[in-house]
Amino acid sequence: MKKMLGLVGLWLALLLGGGGVAPGVAEAKEDSQGIKVERRTYPVKLSDGKTYQVVGYLYYQGSLKNRPVQVLVHGITYDHAYWDLPDIQGETYSYARFMARQQYAVLALDLPGYGESSRPNGDFLNLAESVSALHQVMVQLRAKAERNTFEKLIYVGHSNGALISTYAQALHRDAQAVVLTGWLNTFHELPVGEEVISPLLQQGPYVTVPAALRTGLFYDVAHANPAVIAYDNAYVADTTPRGQLMDLFTLLADPTPIPTQKLTVPVLVQLGENDAVAPAAFAAQEARAYPRSPFVFVDPIADIGHAFNGHTNRLRSWSMISFWLRLAVP
Repeated sequence: MKKMLGLVGLWLALLLGGGGVAPGVAEAKEDSQGIKVERRTYPVKLSDGKTYQVVGYLYYQGSLKNRPVQVLVHGITYDHAYWDLPDIQGETYSYARFMARQQYAVLALDLPGYGESSRPNGDFLNLAESVSALHQVMVQLRAKAERNTFEKLIYVGHSNGALISTYAQALHRDAQAVVLTGWLNTFHELPVGEEVISPLLQQGPYVTVPAALRTGLFYDVAHANPAVIAYDNAYVADTTPRGQLMDLFTLLADPTPIPTQKLTVPVLVQLGENDAVAPAAFAAQEARAYPRSPFVFVDPIADIGHAFNGHTNRLRSWSMISFWLRLAVP
C-alpha cells in the first residue's frame, strides 16, 4: 500500500486539465414542489488517454442565473443517490432537494466507476483519476454553457468524497468554499482491521461491501429509521472500484500526505458524535488541519453516524451547511 501511495502522488502531479466542452443536458423534470432536476453528462479524459462520461443530476428552483452551485461528491458504496434519498414514512431525506429550496443549484455527481457514469477497470480508477475527473467537471461548469454560467462553485464532499474534494481543491483551486462531512485528516484507529479489509480487496476490480458491514460502519442505528437503513442497503448501495478503495485505506492508515494545508478557501467540517469512521471526538485536532484557510469551522453533531443524510438528526447538518455557506460565500 505504501508503494501505491507513492504512485498516487506521482499521478496527482500529472493530472490532466479539462476542456470547455458543454455537457449533455437532458430535459428538466419538475417535482410537486417546483424543484427541477436535469440529468447532465460531462466528458472527462483520464490518464489512459481515453474519454469517459461522468453523469450528474442538477437540482434547482426557478432560474439558474447567478446561483451558487454545490457540487456534491459521494463516498464509497454510494453514487449521487446518497444526496437524493426518497421520502420514507413521511420524512424527507433528500439533501439535494433541501438545498434547492434554499436557492442553491445542486449538482450531485456519479464519480467514474459509480452509478450511471462510465465504469473502466476498477483497479485503474484510483484517487488520482477521481480527482482528475472531478476537476474537469468543475472546469466545464465554469465555462460558458448554452443555458447558464456557473461562477460560484462549492465542494460538498462526504467521506471518501471529502478526500477527493480536498485533493481537487488543493491541486486546482476550483471552488470558493469546501464542505466536508464524515472525514478526518487526524490519525485515529479504524473500526475495521486487516481481517475485514483483505477479503474485500480480494473480490476483484469492483468491490461489494456487505449490508451488515455497511450498516455497522455507516449508521448509528439508535438514531436512524430501520426503513431508511434497509432502503439504503437494498437500493442505494453501489460497488466500489478497488483502486479507489486501496488508496482510501492507505490514507486512512496514514493521512499525513493529504494536502489540507493547501486549502486557502473557507472550510466547514462536520463530524458525527457516533460516527464509527470519523468520530467527532477528534474535532479539536481536525480544526488545526487547515492552517491557510481564512474561515475554518468544525461542527460536531450529536446523535448521528457516518451516513449523515440517513439519520434522524440530518436537518441539523443540512441547516448548518446552508447557514455557514451564506457567511462563507456571500
